[in-house]
Amino acid sequence: MSQPWPQEGAAAYQQPAPAPRQPGQVTSGRASVPVQRPAPEPADPFVQQQAVAEPVARGLSAPAVTSAPLARPGTYPPERPPDGPPTGPEDGAGGPERTGPSGRVSRLRIGWHAIPRAGLRRVTVAPAAPPGLLLGRDQRQAPVPLRLFAPEPVRVTLVGGVWAAQLLIFRAFSVGVRVVVVTTEPRAWAGFGERATGQQNRLTVIGQEPGGPYGGTAQTPLMTVFDLGMTGPAASPPLGPWHTQLTILRQLDRPGVAAVQEAGLVVLQRLGGDEATLVAAALKLRPQSGQLLQSMNDDMMALIGDGDDRYLFLNQTAIEQQYVGLPRR
Repeated sequence: MSQPWPQEGAAAYQQPAPAPRQPGQVTSGRASVPVQRPAPEPADPFVQQQAVAEPVARGLSAPAVTSAPLARPGTYPPERPPDGPPTGPEDGAGGPERTGPSGRVSRLRIGWHAIPRAGLRRVTVAPAAPPGLLLGRDQRQAPVPLRLFAPEPVRVTLVGGVWAAQLLIFRAFSVGVRVVVVTTEPRAWAGFGERATGQQNRLTVIGQEPGGPYGGTAQTPLMTVFDLGMTGPAASPPLGPWHTQLTILRQLDRPGVAAVQEAGLVVLQRLGGDEATLVAAALKLRPQSGQLLQSMNDDMMALIGDGDDRYLFLNQTAIEQQYVGLPRR
């Protein structure tokens, strides 16, 4: 029968209760080693205020805090000097490039566009196009104008067919011209004005020479066309301001030489041998001009007067072909 443990023996096997650990101590094995902690930093009043205000402004986002120095008022974005263009390396002045705190170039401002001075020397101004109605282009593709309308009267004689006259009138419609056609063959002009302009009062066909003098305006010039076959009008009618007379000679013979000589400008389609001889004698052209007038294509014209003699290509558009037709005499 087992004997109960003596009281003093049981006490020998009981482990003593651990002492409570003090703050700042670390228990390691048998002994407690004190640990030195750094003294707490003084409380930051800004952090305390932020912690107190956090429950109130929980739905708001606080601005980012940076250690960069604040810009002085009026220094960002950097302004251009008010009394002159920018002085940076891009304009050849050798000055420093203006940048902001982030190192980027300041934004472009309207009115401060700059160009290098070396580039300014390469800037040229295109010559102004000569005034007048575009008649065609020469062999160098330079435009050849026809000065049909002016404050003073203008007289033009065309040696060619009705097709060439209607092409000139079709182009003149673009500047607002009003046309009166005096013709012995009204069927050749029937419906042309309505088809070309969609109006009935832009071109009028009559059978006798109108009275005068009367004229047009700069906004609405007037053109009187004489289509009488091989001669011009019996008497040169008086013309007013912004008034142009266009005489059509479908075939050039001696009765029509006077109309050629009285005109300030002469427009020619391809001529026959006798026609070229009469024109060369009436206008005192160079000997080689007679050969050139006989060798032109259907889409070419010659412009005599107002300077040098010019030979040009009409460059007819698709719209002109639709309303006037293909080149012919």
